[in-house]
Amino acid sequence: MMNHSLLGLKKLTLGGSALITASALLLGGCGGRGSPTIKATPQTIQFSAAPTLPLSGSATASATASSGLPITYSSNTTTICSVNSSSGLVTSLAVGTCIIAADQAGNDTFAPAPQATQNIAAAFDPNQTISFGAAPALAIYGTAAVSANASSNLPVSFSSTTPAICSVNATTGLVTDLTPGNCIIAANQAGDANYNAAPQTTQTLTVPVWGAAITAPSAPSNVSTTVGNASNIVVVSFNGPSSSGGSPITGYTVTSVPSAYSANGTSSPISVTCTTTCTGEAFTVAATNNIGTGTPSPAAEVLTNYNVTTTFFEPDTQPNDTIFTGSFTFNSSTRTVTNLKGLLTESMTHINDGIPMNTVSLSHQLSAINDGMGGLLVTVFAMNTTNTLTNNPLLGGSNGWAPTSGGGLYFGFPSATNPASGGSGNAYAMIYVNLANPTTALSQAQIDQLSYADCTALGMMGDVCMTATSFSVYGTVGTMSGFPIAQIITKQ
Repeated sequence: MMNHSLLGLKKLTLGGSALITASALLLGGCGGRGSPTIKATPQTIQFSAAPTLPLSGSATASATASSGLPITYSSNTTTICSVNSSSGLVTSLAVGTCIIAADQAGNDTFAPAPQATQNIAAAFDPNQTISFGAAPALAIYGTAAVSANASSNLPVSFSSTTPAICSVNATTGLVTDLTPGNCIIAANQAGDANYNAAPQTTQTLTVPVWGAAITAPSAPSNVSTTVGNASNIVVVSFNGPSSSGGSPITGYTVTSVPSAYSANGTSSPISVTCTTTCTGEAFTVAATNNIGTGTPSPAAEVLTNYNVTTTFFEPDTQPNDTIFTGSFTFNSSTRTVTNLKGLLTESMTHINDGIPMNTVSLSHQLSAINDGMGGLLVTVFAMNTTNTLTNNPLLGGSNGWAPTSGGGLYFGFPSATNPASGGSGNAYAMIYVNLANPTTALSQAQIDQLSYADCTALGMMGDVCMTATSFSVYGTVGTMSGFPIAQIITKQ
């Protein structure tokens, strides 16, 4: 039988709020007939009037709970809008109806409120306007660039309404003066599925009559060079000189340094053909008028972007192979590679299940080694460190990433800070770039130098990272018998 005297000395806490004394229980008896009923107070949520939400803008939704407790906001249309969970600040992401939900989870006194929602139309104005930047100075027979932006952020096109006075590049806005007078440049934006065409806007550049003695032109500007359709052809692009010297530009001369390959033309771009290869050459551009040829531009190095795909055969994970797909910039003037980056597939994932393999992002180019056979071995890492494989000499390790280092054990093994379940987390891929022409097909000896190592969680097999190497170069194949079989580089 329950001891009522003991109950009278205690307090019973229900739900962390109201305190019910045992004496109260005594008043109701011990049989439960007078026991208290615990129930939470209901609450509701009410939104204020919907705000005006401009496209790509923001507005604040406001809701209150009858309990006075704070509201939590969320977006039920995450492709249309986002919302700050506490402040209710809504940001428009696309055209449509933004649906904001308001919740109040309740507490020891109030029950959770039924969710309330509010529809907010993302206001969209299909009209757009164009604004010019500050007008540049345009000298007679010289060049200058105009700039303009549309409120829609769509690209603007340029044209000359005074073609006898000046011409303009429709895309870049580079204006070339043909004679003294008022050069009028028009900017247009044709619109798209969301925006109407913008009203045409114009800018006037006044070109004065040349008042000084005529001189040779100044140097062309913004010179850039890239490899053409063949490795011995370079395409040189440039802007004309800002000053023509007071006489019309009659032509341009492109010259290589140091071999002095040259070509002439009347406008940009100009292609130059070298004897066998243009590797090691940089290029200058000089303008000519009726007085003579002006000072050449500074020499521009040849920068060309390439795509690369390297394949490592994995007999133990067929039909999956490990493949590195990336891109890089090759400076054929200095014979250097920069900005190598890409994705390394993890061939152990999703074998025969129809799901694409997982990938590891590699974005840190940290090594470029001349192989002595006319190429560079360039390596890109997942982390901003080369620490990938063990450098413990007792385990056969070397510099922390060399192919086959330590039998493929992860960096730091067996340190507790690098558990076998996850390894060091680093990965890399090594590609080969032919210095004379990156698109040249590799020999078998060059392919055999390729390698990769994956010490991310996906690539770990206990303590061992997944790797691939050729026996002919490294004395062993990869940790799952993988080895390099192909590499293809193509010009972008």
